[in-house]
Amino acid sequence: MLSTLIFALIPIFVTIGLGYLAARRGIFNDQDSKKFVKLVLTFMLPLHVFGGLWSTSRRILIANVPLMGWLMLSMTGCYLMMILIYRFGLHNSRQLATLRAMSVANPSVPFIGSAVLPLLFSTSNSAITIGICSLTVNIIMLPIAFDALSSDRSPWQRLAATFKKPLVIAAILGFLLTLCGTQMPSQLTSTFDLLGKGAGGVAIFAAGIVLGTRHLSFNQTILGTVLLKNIVFPLIILLIMWIAGTPAVLRRLVVIALAIPTATMPSTLAIRFGVNEKELASTQFWSTAFSLVTLSAFVLALA
Repeated sequence: MLSTLIFALIPIFVTIGLGYLAARRGIFNDQDSKKFVKLVLTFMLPLHVFGGLWSTSRRILIANVPLMGWLMLSMTGCYLMMILIYRFGLHNSRQLATLRAMSVANPSVPFIGSAVLPLLFSTSNSAITIGICSLTVNIIMLPIAFDALSSDRSPWQRLAATFKKPLVIAAILGFLLTLCGTQMPSQLTSTFDLLGKGAGGVAIFAAGIVLGTRHLSFNQTILGTVLLKNIVFPLIILLIMWIAGTPAVLRRLVVIALAIPTATMPSTLAIRFGVNEKELASTQFWSTAFSLVTLSAFVLALA
């Protein structure tokens, strides 16, 4: 299992390292990282999200309602609760509170999970878990994040700006097509994969550029976020599911998915909107690094 995790995480460290090295050698700078992220959010990720959601069968969604419920409620509940804690308990700005909360509630299931989950669970369970987590992030988390990060003053203006974002439009359209019972023709897969599959790599490379221009940091705030994401959040969900008497297989699948380190989205949005880029990029790095121990521990404990 440890070797599996190492090989699943190596691409992240290599890509961050290349971005860091490129920044240190002056090949790319801070403005380039913002352009890369704009490319990801405007074109690459919307194509990837739309193709992924539309290719999901409605029958599979209906057959996995308990899994969908636990994952969506866990991630959304954690996200909203952490926003309130960071915003009103720790007096963060609305923008920073939202991105820190997303760092805790958003596991990198589509990227790291696609390498780890199929080795532990069936192909269908892994695929639906990846799909549900992507759906939760793009349908629920991102509209809230875009609303918080919007510079428009009026709530209606912020709402209108949020639903004009290509990523939000792609997620809603893909989900509606799936609910209508349609499924993407296999011949169109390459259309959405050509740019879409590179979204995660480009976003991670941009985070490496940020670390190269600002240097990797580690402080009490980053440590707290990493501990919440890697240990506390999945542990609380494990306890709740155990008290609720959920089947062991379902409990294992949900908790291991939530124990996967934080995704690229918080650091990507931080770079795009200029909100504590160094902290969010460093949080992503350390959450990934610590997951060698924390994720392995959850896998072994639930085996």
